[in-house]
Amino acid sequence: MTDETSPEERRTLERAEDQVFRVIERDLERQQTPDAVLYLKYLLMARPEGVERKAGYKRVRFGMYQRTSEYVARYSPITGEQCSWVFSAFAERCGAGLGKAEALELATQAAAPPEDAVLEVADYEVQGGERVFVARWGHVVDGVRVERDYIQVLVNGELGRVFAVHRRWHPVDAEFSWR
Repeated sequence: MTDETSPEERRTLERAEDQVFRVIERDLERQQTPDAVLYLKYLLMARPEGVERKAGYKRVRFGMYQRTSEYVARYSPITGEQCSWVFSAFAERCGAGLGKAEALELATQAAAPPEDAVLEVADYEVQGGERVFVARWGHVVDGVRVERDYIQVLVNGELGRVFAVHRRWHPVDAEFSWR
């Protein structure tokens, strides 16, 4: 519904949603799968779509939505810049459908590597039993590799989709100082 629902209406919707989940829980227990109840509200969402008032009762109509995949993103607490993201739905059924050049082009678009990035790896690897294209850039300043700085992109060549980008990169102060 909208954010403009009254407190009474909100309580009605909450009670109705609880009732919907109690019915599903009972069905799962009857099917002898009570462990699924633990994940029920994580995997399903009941979104109220309408309230119909009849004589003496209210009928709440819900839309049921199921989580199909995870999208996880990490951000820098200092700059707010996105450090990584993974969309696991694109990580399934990987294969070498794309050629290495095409996969590298996709990875480069997703990574947007800076000028001081040096491509270290651009090849298919087996990860978790799946063939995944891995592109990894290292950070090099004046010919010296910056420790722990990298950009890594994972591509599902079968789907032609990037499913993960990890970035750890910082500007290097080349001025002499007593650190």
